[in-house]
Amino acid sequence: MENKVDKKYIREFNLGYEMAKELKLERPMLQGQDISQAPPDNPVHAGMFQYFKEVALSKSKDLDKSVNSSKNELKEDSKGKGKNKDEGLSL
Repeated sequence: MENKVDKKYIREFNLGYEMAKELKLERPMLQGQDISQAPPDNPVHAGMFQYFKEVALSKSKDLDKSVNSSKNELKEDSKGKGKNKDEGLSL
């Protein structure tokens, strides 16, 4: 079964997405609009909301990566401690 979407809707959706991307918007400009809710019926707004969701998702992935890399750095630092306990300056 093939889903068909109106070409006008797709064009307007893409316009909203690209507009939000070019303006580097991370959240709706108007107060009271929550991106966790279903996007509005307007295709331009739907495209903008899709961009907001992708930005939020990429930020959470970046945070996960930075937390994991910090944990790995701590593990590597702790592995090196204690190796040179007896080594020191000889007089």
